[in-house]
Amino acid sequence: MAKHIHPADLADAALIAQAAHFSVALFLGRGAYDRAEAGTIDEARALAGRMLAAHPTCSRRPLIYAVTDDGRAALVPDPGRLAAAE
Repeated sequence: MAKHIHPADLADAALIAQAAHFSVALFLGRGAYDRAEAGTIDEARALAGRMLAAHPTCSRRPLIYAVTDDGRAALVPDPGRLAAAE
């Protein structure tokens, strides 16, 4: 049986496909963030890994957002989370 995909997830997938760049943010605490931009999703995931290595005591995971030319953004889901949901 095919899994039903929520309309909001479909809208996010369309935004991710149209992304002009990707923004990576890691919350460090008390309003402090480590932020960077990448041109592709693979570069963004590599950048997120480097952020984690640079802040080994941080207990949070970096968030990756796909940003379109008109400024709309969508959270890029973690590939491990998607595989676990199937």
